[in-house]
Amino acid sequence: MELTIQNNYPKIARWATNALFFVAGISFSSWASRIPDVKEMLGLGDAALGTVLFAMPVGSLSALPVAGIIINYWGSRKVNVLAIGLYFIALPLLGLATQPWQLACALFVFGFAGDLLNIAMNVQAVNVEKLMKKSIMSSFHAVFSSGFMIGATVGGVLASAHVSPFVHLSSVALINVVVMALVYQWLVNQDFKSSEAQPLFAMPDKSLMLLGIICFCGMLSEGAMADWSVLYYKKVLTSTQGYATAGFTAFSVAMVIGRIVGDKTVAAIGLRKTLMLNCALVTLGMLLAVGFPSPVAVIIGFGITGLGLSTVVPLIYSEAGHSKTMAAGVALAAISTVGIAGFLIGPVMIGYISEYTSLRIALASLVLLGLIGTLLSSKIKS
Repeated sequence: MELTIQNNYPKIARWATNALFFVAGISFSSWASRIPDVKEMLGLGDAALGTVLFAMPVGSLSALPVAGIIINYWGSRKVNVLAIGLYFIALPLLGLATQPWQLACALFVFGFAGDLLNIAMNVQAVNVEKLMKKSIMSSFHAVFSSGFMIGATVGGVLASAHVSPFVHLSSVALINVVVMALVYQWLVNQDFKSSEAQPLFAMPDKSLMLLGIICFCGMLSEGAMADWSVLYYKKVLTSTQGYATAGFTAFSVAMVIGRIVGDKTVAAIGLRKTLMLNCALVTLGMLLAVGFPSPVAVIIGFGITGLGLSTVVPLIYSEAGHSKTMAAGVALAAISTVGIAGFLIGPVMIGYISEYTSLRIALASLVLLGLIGTLLSSKIKS
């Protein structure tokens, strides 16, 4: 029996890591699906909401200086436990907030935990890639998107059934802890490291910096879709019938599909062409969604956008995780520093543009980001 487990360990470790990606997706989209309810409960305008949402990426950014270091010393398995523990605290607090400052504090902890989990679980994914000796990063992010999609769908159903955000998000927090308890022993205990000396502090080299800027565009777009797509779709509904999360769900489903086929796409046409195609799809999808603000057009447009964004971050994380000059955790933290700036700016930018123009015009900025991403992707060496 022990020999069988040893032989199958890479596959078991893959399933354990998949479980982390799955609950991470559910956790993030569960919160995103309840933003309209929390906005209404606190009586916030678009600009005020954008300001409060700023606390989450600030928390993420605050985690970056320490994530690579503690993963390097403690190992990604233990840091995953720490992140899930912080989620267990933050998720119920998001539903309990009765004042904007309380929501901001909860979002800060949620963002801090989310970035620790993001980097630690991606280091586990790199470990599994090395155990299995093949590129499978996109498949892990497909599992994240599956959780994201399920969380969005369930969130919409629970919101329609008037289940309180506190009960909903507390249940998700409990699921996180149960999953972590079940998979902990099967995660890779010792992270793979290069035999060469690797610095704890380093900036991405020129090629990774280019990928980081593309990641900036992708993460800004993902953040904007997560925080504002439900509100936008709700505004274009011609009646009160139908789920306000339908557009967000279409985005999430398309993300899953794109990530399922992502590894094969890269193998077939290469990194540069894949990223160019992805960014072009973001441009097309958002043009459709903001150019024709009807429920059907928005659902299709958000779906195309989700397909476009699907493999941008996985591809860049995989490249960073296999860096030969930095430890995986440090490299992922370094590239995330560039990309997370997009997530930091996005919610506030969309909120303020929306406040002084309209949410439709604000989301049109993603068309420009898609164009920039396409141009930069064309400069990547094949």
